[in-house]
Amino acid sequence: MEEKMLDIINQPDMQQYAKKYASGETLFLEGDYSQDMYILKSGRLEVYKGDKKIAELADTGTTAGELSYLFGSKRTATIKAFKEVEAIKVPADQIKNVLFKYPPIAHEITMRLARRLEETTKIMHGLREFNDQLPDAIIMADKERNILSWNHAAEKLHGRTWQQMKGYPLADLYQDPQAYEQFVADIQAGNSLQEKELAVKHPDRNKRIVSTSTTVLYDGHHNVEGFIFLSRDVTDIKDLEKKYKRMRRWLIPSILFFCVAMISLFFTFPYLSRGNRILDYKKDTFEVRIIQSSQNIANDIAAYLATGNFTAVNVMMQIYFENENPEHYGIIGLALLNRDKKVVSAYSSKKRDRAAAIIGSSYSGIKFKGDEKAAYKILTLFRADKKHRMGAKGLEIAYEIRGEDGEITNWLIYQLDMEILEREYGIDTKILSRLDFQKE
Repeated sequence: MEEKMLDIINQPDMQQYAKKYASGETLFLEGDYSQDMYILKSGRLEVYKGDKKIAELADTGTTAGELSYLFGSKRTATIKAFKEVEAIKVPADQIKNVLFKYPPIAHEITMRLARRLEETTKIMHGLREFNDQLPDAIIMADKERNILSWNHAAEKLHGRTWQQMKGYPLADLYQDPQAYEQFVADIQAGNSLQEKELAVKHPDRNKRIVSTSTTVLYDGHHNVEGFIFLSRDVTDIKDLEKKYKRMRRWLIPSILFFCVAMISLFFTFPYLSRGNRILDYKKDTFEVRIIQSSQNIANDIAAYLATGNFTAVNVMMQIYFENENPEHYGIIGLALLNRDKKVVSAYSSKKRDRAAAIIGSSYSGIKFKGDEKAAYKILTLFRADKKHRMGAKGLEIAYEIRGEDGEITNWLIYQLDMEILEREYGIDTKILSRLDFQKE
């Protein structure tokens, strides 16, 4: 088949469509509405979904871009040239004539689609089997938030099978659709990544409360393509909370005096303890270290930010780790975000692979907590961790970097190791949120 395709693309009438692409040049972008078809003549093509490379095309005669033409849809991926590439670019209005004149091209497309369908079927079956083993309910929805699929845990939670609910709006699952719609709107606006507790409908008519979080799926142009919802039943927990509140109403009067005495002791004892005075000194040292470092780093990289030289920015981050030994203070990495909160540079002395992997990712969905007037914010997020299947909770400190016009141009992120901070400085999550990283 490859010989037939090579013979076709070398035909004189096909040379009018021949085109060369330089290394790294983009043939088309994910989300575009172009429908031209490409036939690889020489070189190699790389296929990307978002910023992630997912495949390579290297066989002479391989077609690309035919799906958009066949289905009249947007491009499903981005294709770039690896080194120099020569290809036949058949305009959309000429594809029908070319296929009619050269039937082997249509056969090549058919065989490629068949192979892709077989691979996709195997992958989808494996994913479904994996999801069915998870204890939490997983629901996939399209961009209109209509249900595409869900796992066994979702069937148990909502009391209905996937076949019964396929194609139905997700809002139909909730007793208060407006609360659900507001939750999704907040997620898309980047206002929150926290879980939301919502009441759901159930065939047994008993009220059930679920804790729900979601991930928004975007294409290369940041258009919404779908949603993944993760939910778990917290009805029993909420019932216990109600019982606790009822119990507290009659317990408070009887233990009020005891609480006042204990609180007084709690706030008085640290100042009588030499050990706690040492920890207070260490906390102050940590505050000052963060404040000074943020100012110094911002000054050192200002000129490079103005020219967009992020390679130099990364070098300055490396120099900071080599000279200042910030790991001693629980600082395990630095990241630089642009005004859209996308990572443009990152460095970690111990986990350089992870630092490189986050470049291009977005912090837009993470809530930046803190006083609106403060130049820093505290971030809570979950990092990938081998010890924790769902990720390990982590804290970071984000400092504003402003331009001459006073507008935020970048964010400087300190990635922290809370185990070191708690062991060496007595700083846990609650204490960190109370520290002041903006003292003069």
